[in-house]
Amino acid sequence: LIDQNGLEEFSIRALARSLKVFPTALYCHFGGAKADLIADVSGRLLANLMRRDEIQPDWQDTLRLLFRRFRKRLHQHPNFAPAFGAQIRSNGAPNAPWVEIVLTALTTAGYSGKPLVDAFNALLGGVEGFITMELATMPPKGSDFVSDFQSGLRGLDAESYPLTVRHLPDMLNRSFVLRWKNGAHAPLDGGFEFLLEALLASIKARAPQAIS
Repeated sequence: LIDQNGLEEFSIRALARSLKVFPTALYCHFGGAKADLIADVSGRLLANLMRRDEIQPDWQDTLRLLFRRFRKRLHQHPNFAPAFGAQIRSNGAPNAPWVEIVLTALTTAGYSGKPLVDAFNALLGGVEGFITMELATMPPKGSDFVSDFQSGLRGLDAESYPLTVRHLPDMLNRSFVLRWKNGAHAPLDGGFEFLLEALLASIKARAPQAIS
């Protein structure tokens, strides 16, 4: 239902109708609130991203594999992307399988204690933030957003914004804040790979002595 209609249109009543049951029949399976159900879906969506026997000899390769799969999974369900990071309820035990893999990689890189937590947060914040921004909700069909957006960019004064105007042909629909399509329609592959490699390089450079 979320794939078809989007997160904002999803409701317990819509789910009940699709299952041909009364909404009250669903409450025994989760807390009863839409947020509880969304949190459960979030956990299940990412629970089987990577098995522990797929951990690579190089900790960086492990994280590359995991987060490329993370992004691919969200691109398969782009309407669900806004739920990640926006709801604290989507945190918790359902994330443990992939959290364990990230911690294994960071431990191998030599991290422990507070530096490990800081590296974990920087990695997750950067990658997840990029993907959720990339798959930001599209404007409603039939709105004037696209025509107004394009008109505004065409009207930029080259004297006031010389670099923006110069690089606009390369950046249109290929960069944040200068696009009218989200990543489901115009993926930002190069930017994601740049970010991932930059994060890994920084984590490696700042790491204590790696475990042999």
